[in-house]
Amino acid sequence: MVFKLRCFVANLFGRWRLSLFEKVILANSILLIGEALVGLWVTSHTLEAQHYLIDTSFLILAALLGLFINVLLLRASFRPLFTLLSTIRTVSAGKTSERARITRSDAEISELAQAFNGMLDRLETIRREQTRLILQAQEEERRRLALELHDESSQNLTALLVHIEILSQNLQSLPETAVTNDARKQLAGGLDYLRGLTQDTLESIRTLAQQLRPSVLDDLGLYAAFRWLAEDGRQRLQLPLELRIEGVEDRTRGREGPALYETALFRIAQESLTNIARHANAYHVTMTLKQQQDYIYLRICDDGCGYDLAKHQTGTGIVGMRERANALGGTMKIFSQPGKGTTVEAILPLPVEHADEEVYA
Repeated sequence: MVFKLRCFVANLFGRWRLSLFEKVILANSILLIGEALVGLWVTSHTLEAQHYLIDTSFLILAALLGLFINVLLLRASFRPLFTLLSTIRTVSAGKTSERARITRSDAEISELAQAFNGMLDRLETIRREQTRLILQAQEEERRRLALELHDESSQNLTALLVHIEILSQNLQSLPETAVTNDARKQLAGGLDYLRGLTQDTLESIRTLAQQLRPSVLDDLGLYAAFRWLAEDGRQRLQLPLELRIEGVEDRTRGREGPALYETALFRIAQESLTNIARHANAYHVTMTLKQQQDYIYLRICDDGCGYDLAKHQTGTGIVGMRERANALGGTMKIFSQPGKGTTVEAILPLPVEHADEEVYA
């Protein structure tokens, strides 16, 4: 009998799809109502008729009051669980930085919240490491492509220029009777066209190789790379670009630094200048790179047209900059309003072994 009743209750709760809180409330309500009915039955058989109505009303009010107090107590007891459930829903919606609040009022819920937070921390660590490895692989591929463009394609085009120049000189040295003047002019014009086309292609390949992986970043370090980036930005933007660098030096003393941090800072600045060139219509740009005791700070500010952040937070360039910063435990924020320019700020915490040193690339 007890087993059948238990199965009936389980099937009933399962069919209604009630939450744990609702199930407890329903179970307690059934219990209170049952106790009230039993009390009414006992009262009807033991009390006189004139007192039955008063006692019945009292029992009903007592049952309702008990049910109300029961709901309040259960809600207070379940509040930590509700808070944890709300945090889980927030994380599921994509806000992975949210963490469950640890409460001391309930040991089991506190242990569950700590386990949930620990799982999120481990997942965040794994995600950052995966992103770092992906970005590192991208940089290695960029470096390889830049070297191939420089060593193979550039050398082939340079050899082609040499041969064009030799052909041009041979054409000029031909006797007047060898070719007609019209043919000579036509051949000379064709060689000049090939020379110009080859020179333009060679320059484009060199520019592409520098954009893929500037050799100055590997050879001379972060300070020199930012100076090169600022000069390149002035030429591309055709406007004043002010560069401020504090606490960051070259590799002139032969010391090695955190290359991943340098690459991330360089790429964030490079993407910011590219966005300014494409969209900002700015008149002045300020780029600040500063190292404090335990972090590096980068700020790129322009006085351009600005934009609505709510409509442009998911662009490929913005996502890439933010991923580079997050992969190293840092942050990247953008401040902008239509007509008021744009500011990009990135803060990267230095690794422990480099926190008290200057940055050397």
